[in-house]
Amino acid sequence: MARSPLPNALDMRRLKFGSGGTDAERDRVAAALRADGRLEEAVLLYESRPTHPDVRRDLETATREGRAFLLFLMRRLGAEVTDADLRACATAAEAAGRWLDAHRCYTALTDADALARIAPNLPGFKIAVPANKV
Repeated sequence: MARSPLPNALDMRRLKFGSGGTDAERDRVAAALRADGRLEEAVLLYESRPTHPDVRRDLETATREGRAFLLFLMRRLGAEVTDADLRACATAAEAAGRWLDAHRCYTALTDADALARIAPNLPGFKIAVPANKV
């Protein structure tokens, strides 16, 4: 049986956190994951390299597809995510009917008008805020 070019969970952990994985190996696996549509997993392999050229290309894909989770993941990894990226992601998310993704971007942008505009598409949606008990 031929071994899959995609790592299992244990191999992925070793590649990300172990001393055995080289940048070239991480890039090869990231390309295989990306080709398989597993962009979130691919991005994780650039954790210590937020300026890698593939990171910007993946950020553009996430923005174009309205994938807010991926955009915020890349921001946490150190990639530069601008307000323009967030706004474009929100617009794409709206067009695709991804209302929670749009909500997340508009919340980050503190765009009250846009949040009010998309609110009817999120009936009953509330941010859970626990009561402070003194």
